[in-house]
Amino acid sequence: MTGRTDAMRQVSHMEETIQAAESLLRSCRFCEHRCGVDRTQSGAGKCGCTSDSRVYFEDLLWGEEESITPTYAVFFAGCNLRCEFCSAAESNRRPTSHPPVDPHEVAARVRAQRPAPISFSFIGGEPTVHLHTALRIAGALPPGLQLVWNSNFYFTSEAAALLDGVIDVFIADLHFGNDECARGLAGAENYLEVVTRNLRWAHDRKPLVLRHLVVPGHVECCTEPALRWVAAELPAADVRLMTNYLPGESRLIPEMNRPLAAAEIGRAETLARALGIGESGWDTNRK
Repeated sequence: MTGRTDAMRQVSHMEETIQAAESLLRSCRFCEHRCGVDRTQSGAGKCGCTSDSRVYFEDLLWGEEESITPTYAVFFAGCNLRCEFCSAAESNRRPTSHPPVDPHEVAARVRAQRPAPISFSFIGGEPTVHLHTALRIAGALPPGLQLVWNSNFYFTSEAAALLDGVIDVFIADLHFGNDECARGLAGAENYLEVVTRNLRWAHDRKPLVLRHLVVPGHVECCTEPALRWVAAELPAADVRLMTNYLPGESRLIPEMNRPLAAAEIGRAETLARALGIGESGWDTNRK
C-alpha cells in the first residue's frame, strides 16, 4: 500500500509542477528574456514559440556521453538565443513550421524502441522554452529512464525550480566568456550572471556535463575566461572542450564563416590541459 501511495504522490506532484509551468506560460518567464507574453495567444516572444511545442527531430542517439547512451531524444524547434554560429538556425527561427509533438505518442515510441534506451534527452533548439511540454513528456515516460536536460542554461530561477527533482543529468553549454560577446553573437543580456548562477545550481544537485565550443576569433575573450571559471567554480563537472566548429553562414559577422585556425585549437587545448581539463573531456565529434 505504501508503494502505491508513494506513486500516487509522485503523479500528483508532477501534475502540480506541470500546472505551475503552464501558469508561467501565460506570462512567459521560462527564460531570462522574461518576455511576459501570453504564449497561449501568440508567439510574440524572443523564441517565437506558441503554447504548441514543435519538434524538428526525434530518434534514438548513440553518440552522446557513454553514461546516458543510448538515449532517446526530442529536438524542440525554437530557441531563446540567436547564436550566429548555430547549426540549427533555420529550425529555431521558424519553430511553427515544424509538426507539434504529443507527449503520450512520444512515450509510446520510447516504449517501442529496440534496443531500449537508458535515458531520455530533452534537446533543442532550447528545451527550456518548451518546459511545459517537456514536463508532460517526463510524466508520460516509462519509469527507470534517466532524464537528461541539454540546455544553453539561459533560464530563470522559476524554471530551475520546476526542473528540480525531475531531471537526473544536466548537459550545459557555456558559450561565452563575457557579456559583450554574448550580446553581440547571441542577443543575450546579463549572460554570465544568468548562466553561471544556473551552472552552480545544477552542479550542486546532479551530474553536470559542461560543453564549451571554441569559435573563431573568440579564444582569448571567451574560451580562456570560460575555462578558467569552470576550473575554479565547478570542480565536479565533466567538461567537454569542443574544437569541431563548423563554419556558418553569418551575414552579420563574416568571421563566423571560417574554420578554426590550428593555432586557436592549440591554444584552447593547451589551456585546458594546464587547468586540469584533460583529453578525456575533449570532444571533437560534436558541435
